[in-house]
Amino acid sequence: MTKGRWILAVLILVAVGLATAQGLKPHPPPPVDVSTAPVKRQDVTRTVNAAGHLQARETVKVSSNVTGDLLSLSVKEGDRVTRGQVLGQIDKRLEESQVAQFRGAVASAVAQTAQVEATIIQDQRDLARRKQMVAENLAATSDLEKAETQLKLDQSRRTSQNQLVAQNQGQLETALYNLSRATLKAPIDGTILELNHKVGERIRGSDFSEDVVLLMGGLSDMEVKAEVGEHEVVGIHEGDEASVEIDAMPDKQLKGRVVAVGKNAQIKNPGTDAEVTTFFVRVGLDTPPEGALPGLSASVAISTATHPKVLTVPIQAVTSREPKKSDAPAAGSAAPAASATVAAVSGKPKPSKVVFVVAADGTAQMRPVHTGIASRADVEILDGINEGDTIVDGPYRTLARELEDGQSVKVLSKDGPGASGNGPPGGKS
Repeated sequence: MTKGRWILAVLILVAVGLATAQGLKPHPPPPVDVSTAPVKRQDVTRTVNAAGHLQARETVKVSSNVTGDLLSLSVKEGDRVTRGQVLGQIDKRLEESQVAQFRGAVASAVAQTAQVEATIIQDQRDLARRKQMVAENLAATSDLEKAETQLKLDQSRRTSQNQLVAQNQGQLETALYNLSRATLKAPIDGTILELNHKVGERIRGSDFSEDVVLLMGGLSDMEVKAEVGEHEVVGIHEGDEASVEIDAMPDKQLKGRVVAVGKNAQIKNPGTDAEVTTFFVRVGLDTPPEGALPGLSASVAISTATHPKVLTVPIQAVTSREPKKSDAPAAGSAAPAASATVAAVSGKPKPSKVVFVVAADGTAQMRPVHTGIASRADVEILDGINEGDTIVDGPYRTLARELEDGQSVKVLSKDGPGASGNGPPGGKS
């Protein structure tokens, strides 16, 4: 073999050895594709979302204590009526006869009172004459006493008769009131929501059980009655602003305000693992839309708190990680000691909230953070990052499970899947 061939063979062996050694070396994992967002300083508003149904803020049941046949109904469902407008008529012949009876009784009592008054006037004249005759010794004293007694008796009869007139007058007023209740009138301005009786049906008036003829409410003043969970209702107060969406009117964004927060808990499935506790919250609409009807499904977003000019990140950028063993609390540190106590009680480390900041060298640096209030899209960050930092906000699976501290990332372009480089867009402030 010539010298040149030996040299060539040695070179080939060296190349193969180098290639083998290079192949046996551990390779770093490839960069992970991520999307990013900047840390912003802006206002953030915490909202409570809930579902419910529309209802008239003022709903009135129209009924009567008068028993009788329903002779007429001058309205139908959906009609708008004004206060005092006649809605229907119940048979009132019995009430009319009672009114006539008590009117006669009043008139008779008044006539008898007039007779007693005339008798008293005559008694007073007789008494005056008796006094004159006794003074002239033309009559005995006993005659004078009889005249005085007769006057007192008739005055007592007048008092009794006046009481009888008042009694009959009261009964007449009661009869007139019952007669008026036979005519159904609108107690408020509103809309007829429901008719419970038809013409010809028997209305059973009673002071103990209400026989509702119709239901009406003011549709110009409507509200949403929504159910809110027990953990969220404590932050809601009367007057809180809210936005309302009606399922049947998805193109309309309505404004409202909390008008009442229920104090009576609604407990479903009590005593089971599926127990749920909610409270009713009423949100009044500033301007109800045309066509809004009681019973329509609606959702509300109630603004319960606003923090101005705070650091925020997209809500999906905050994830949780189990603390590493090397992150054991240092002696003399109060907050980590408290965490250690929680871990000791629970038997396992408590996950902490973190975000991943994209460093200048293209790696994702895990930063523990504390969060404040959150809106639908953003969450307030109290510490751990700075304004202008670039943080990872997706994809969800990568952020929640796969991404590790110090791992290389490739930032996806906002306009498509192409890469925009391994470093943070725009640099780090």
